Amino acid sequence: MKKLLSIQEASEIIGLKVSTIYKYICCRRIPYIKIGQRVFFSVEKLESWINDKSVDPIESVVPNKKGKIIKDFSRADAMHYK
Repeated sequence: MKKLLSIQEASEIIGLKVSTIYKYICCRRIPYIKIGQRVFFSVEKLESWINDKSVDPIESVVPNKKGKIIKDFSRADAMHYK
């Protein structure tokens, strides 16, 4: 049987406050296991959840004169950002 994480351990691993994790549990925004009144987390499910939240970078970005990153709208696939 794989080890289950407590809410405190999950908090340390994913970098969210315990109170935030409780809010996510109430809204079913995070995968969890409930045994009686105790809440546990599967390492594999948390890793999958984190990977699903990953956002890939836009390849077409350019810095302006002040060094601030702006979107390069010359690409056809970036047209929806206008």
